[in-house]
Amino acid sequence: MGNKRQQTLNNNTAKPKKQTTKKAKLLANPDVKRWYDNLARSSGSSADPRLRKLGLFCEIHQMTPMELAELGMKDMRAVTDLLQDHITWMEEEEMAPQYIKSVMTSTKSWLAHFDVQIARKLRIANVDSTPTLENERVPQGGEMAEVLSRATLFSGAAISLVAKAGLRPETLGNYNGTDGLMMKDLPDIVIQQGVARPLQTPPMIIVRKTLSKGGHQYSTYISSGGTKRFLAYLNDRLANGELLNAESPVIAPDYVYRAYRGKNSDKPFLPTQQVSKCIRETLRPRFAWRPYIFRAYFDTQLLIAEARGKIAHDFRVFFMGHKGSIEAKYTTNKGILPDDLVKEMREAFKRSEPFLDLEMTEEDPLIKQREQMQTAILKATPEQLGQMQEMLQSMGIGKIVQASA
Repeated sequence: MGNKRQQTLNNNTAKPKKQTTKKAKLLANPDVKRWYDNLARSSGSSADPRLRKLGLFCEIHQMTPMELAELGMKDMRAVTDLLQDHITWMEEEEMAPQYIKSVMTSTKSWLAHFDVQIARKLRIANVDSTPTLENERVPQGGEMAEVLSRATLFSGAAISLVAKAGLRPETLGNYNGTDGLMMKDLPDIVIQQGVARPLQTPPMIIVRKTLSKGGHQYSTYISSGGTKRFLAYLNDRLANGELLNAESPVIAPDYVYRAYRGKNSDKPFLPTQQVSKCIRETLRPRFAWRPYIFRAYFDTQLLIAEARGKIAHDFRVFFMGHKGSIEAKYTTNKGILPDDLVKEMREAFKRSEPFLDLEMTEEDPLIKQREQMQTAILKATPEQLGQMQEMLQSMGIGKIVQASA
């Protein structure tokens, strides 16, 4: 009697079985797993969304992925009609054109795994339209100042690396949290007597090809304002007892997510989704921007700097990680640029810093005045420079050293 009572008690208090996720159910099929793994080899960030969209497509049509593949191998016209009708249904439901396109890409990719190639042109209305981004704009100086004043040390560092160095969020930590930017990728930042310091400014950031969307190594720099916030974050980690070495992640997963990482607890880097989440939480509810807006900010501000003659077009393209003439010329040299070119790129970036650090101008009007004076001096004729020099000498300020172009 006692044994039966104990057995009943054990049954009632037993932990419920963990439910199988939709992803796990789909991947239980070896053909789906083979297709998924093949996608993940080139991009883990695209494999999961494609699997999810294939699963949803099949769920809507009450079929399994294998039944969809078998239909394609048996009757090409029937499966093509099914895809075309699905586009019509999604458009009637007013789904975004880019989302519809991604569903079709996922479904056709699965069919192509069985050598089923859809020959018919499946058209999507306004396929290049991006309704959620049409009214998006980059932050202004006052808005950047507000965002950074709301940020924690962690999110301020992450935002600075995107907005002031042009890095993609996935560079800080990739999709799976298995790779990301390391301290060795910032050769100009050193730890001396327990404090992080820059050896030279602006500090260089090297993006390894494993972190580059274009699959090539490139470098960029981080502005004065961005460096200040990034160093504050590093020094706080050091003050809390963290030992930083060459392999340490630039954005540390355990620094913020020590108690909230869940299934990511064993990953050495913070996954892209978590990096973006932290940036998004800093923006909300005041701003509805995507985290990626800060990379657009970097590109826009350097474009203005280019228009003002501060930086060469090829340098701006290179800092964005796009494949341009510089990358094409030196790709056979394993991404190693000549010292003279590196020096000129650093100087060009330094000249562009006031355009990136707009919030510093908002905080200190003297910075804006100094920039205006530097511009006036650069544009002044020799006669105008002489007049300025005489005026400042009469005021007891001193001599103007003629600026070289």
